[in-house]
Amino acid sequence: MKLSLGLSCEGYGSVWAKPLDPGAQVFQQVGPSKRRKLSRSHSASISSDVSSGSVSSPNLASSPTISPNTSCPSVSKYDADETCWLEVGWRVADDEDDTEKPVTTTLNDKTRVITKPFGYISHLTYLETLYLQYYVERGSKLLANLENEENPLRSLLIPRAHSSPLLMNALCALSAIHLANRTSDSLYAQTAAADYYIQTMRGVRTALTERSADKFPEDALLSVALLCKFEIVRGSVRQWTVHLNALGKLLLSRGGFDSLSQDTADFLRGLFVYGQNLAKLTNPRLITAPLSNLSHAEITRLDIYVGYTERIIKLCARIADLPLLCADPAALGLEIHAIDESLRNWTKYLPSYIIPKGTTEENLTRLRMVAECFCDAAYIYLHSTLERMMREPTQRASPIWTSFVSLSKRVAVERCLRSIRSSPPDDHCEYSALTFPLFITGCECEEAIDRELIMQSLTRLEINFGIGNVKRAKELLNILWAGEKLHWLDVLEHLKWDLILT
Repeated sequence: MKLSLGLSCEGYGSVWAKPLDPGAQVFQQVGPSKRRKLSRSHSASISSDVSSGSVSSPNLASSPTISPNTSCPSVSKYDADETCWLEVGWRVADDEDDTEKPVTTTLNDKTRVITKPFGYISHLTYLETLYLQYYVERGSKLLANLENEENPLRSLLIPRAHSSPLLMNALCALSAIHLANRTSDSLYAQTAAADYYIQTMRGVRTALTERSADKFPEDALLSVALLCKFEIVRGSVRQWTVHLNALGKLLLSRGGFDSLSQDTADFLRGLFVYGQNLAKLTNPRLITAPLSNLSHAEITRLDIYVGYTERIIKLCARIADLPLLCADPAALGLEIHAIDESLRNWTKYLPSYIIPKGTTEENLTRLRMVAECFCDAAYIYLHSTLERMMREPTQRASPIWTSFVSLSKRVAVERCLRSIRSSPPDDHCEYSALTFPLFITGCECEEAIDRELIMQSLTRLEINFGIGNVKRAKELLNILWAGEKLHWLDVLEHLKWDLILT
C-alpha cells in the first residue's frame, strides 16, 4: 500500500505568539512561502551572546488564572480534525520574514551548557552543531524520566541523526524548543524550532511519497516520534495526538515493533505505550482497536519513560473505557473489581526488567516513589470516573460500584500528597513523570494548603525540566479551582483541549 499525504506545504500559523496560546491556530493557509535564510552573521551573533554570560530562567512561578467560561480560539480543520495526517496531510510553510533580528541569549549556572559549539562537524551546519551540543549536554537528560549511560535519546538518536538529515532536523527542532522554554529571551530558538519542525514534516512527507508503508525507514519513524516529543515540550493541546496516532499507523503498516531493529523497537515501544495509554485519559477516542495492540505491548527493559508504571498506566486506560460498559452492569462490576485487584497488587506483578547500564539504586528508589504516586493517582482517577458516570443520565451508573474499590478517594489523595511532601520533586529527572499524579490529585484537592503544594510542585517540574505540558496542566487546575465545581473532563471538552499528561 502506497501512502501519500497529497497536499502541498503552504501555510504556518503564528505558533510562537507570546504568551503561547495552547489553542492557537497552528496550521492555516497563507500565500506562497519563502525560505528563511539563517546567515553566518546571524549565527555568529547567537554564538557570541551565548558564550558571554548567563541566561536567567524565565519566571514560571505562577500561572495565569483562566475564567471557567474560557473558550479556545477557533482552529482550522488541520488543527482539530481527528483524521490522521496520513490521510489529510500537513500544510505548513516557512517564516516569510528574511529580516535579521538581533539576538541576546544568556545562560545562568542552572542552564549554562553552550559556552561554545563543538567546532564544526563537516556535514553539519553551525546551528545544527549548536543545537546538537545543547541536546547532548542538557536536553537529552531532561527529556527522559530516567537518566543513565544507555539513554536512547543519546545512544540511539545521535548516531542515527549523523547519518540522517531528516532525523537531525527533528532532533534540532526538539532541542531548540526545549532551549526556548529555558531561556528568558527565546525568540531566536523559537524561530529555529519552527524552521526545523517544518523541515522535519516535509522530510516525513517525502519519505511517505517515496516508500511503500512496509518499507518506511526507521529514521523517519524516529522523526515522527520526536514530533510527538516536540509538541509535549511546546505544551500543545492540539497536535501531539495527531503525531502519536500517525506513529501508530506507520508502525502497524511497517509490521509492528518486531519489524524494527532492537534498539529502535525498545525506544518506540516505551514511548508509544506511555503516550497512548495516558493519552486515552484525556482523549478516550484516540486508541482504535488496531492501535490497542501496540499500546498493550510488553516492555522487557526498564524504560526511560515508563519506569515501573507500566501496569498502572495500562490500568488507567482500562478505567477510561469503563463508561463503555454501562449497558452491561455485570461486566462493569467485574471490570471494576479486576482493576481494583490489579492496583492493590501491582507490585506483585512487577516484571523483572533488564536494568540499563549506569542506573543507580537511587534512580530505582525514585522510580518506585513515582510509581506509588501513579497507583494513588489511578485510584483517584477510578473514583473520579465512576462519579462522573453516576452524574450522566445516559450512563446510569449505580453508586454501588464505588463499593467495589478498596481504597477511598480521600485516602488516595492523602497518600499522594504525603508522598509529595516527604519527597519533594527536585531536578532528578525521575520526578518529571509526576505531571499525571500531581494533576489528578490537584483536581480533587479542596484545601488551600494542598492546592498550594500541588501548584508549587508542578512549578518545580516546569522550571527544572522545561516541558510545556506542565504549564497547561497548571492552567486547567486554575480553571477548576476558580469556578464552580466541574469535572476536569467536562472542562477539557468545553475547551476542546487534548491535555498532555505524560
